[in-house]
Amino acid sequence: MKPHRTDGLSLTFGLIFLGIVIVWLFNQAVSVNLNAGWIVAVGLIVFGLLGLLGALRSDKSDKPSSSVPASSAPPASSAPPAYDPDDAD
Repeated sequence: MKPHRTDGLSLTFGLIFLGIVIVWLFNQAVSVNLNAGWIVAVGLIVFGLLGLLGALRSDKSDKPSSSVPASSAPPASSAPPAYDPDDAD
């Protein structure tokens, strides 16, 4: 099976649901009253950091590479020959 690109949206929602489960388990195991405002604030900070990392990562991938593989280069004589009236007969 060939590896594929990571789906960022699915990964983000998976991490959100994992975080919700971890907070729920933490509340079940430990008798601490977590304020929902802190959870939202930490979530927004995490989303901001993920956005910054995504922006920095996409900046590096937009740079064109200087070497072009020979197989993707167009052939040297791809244009049709020009019309020459002397060769008409």
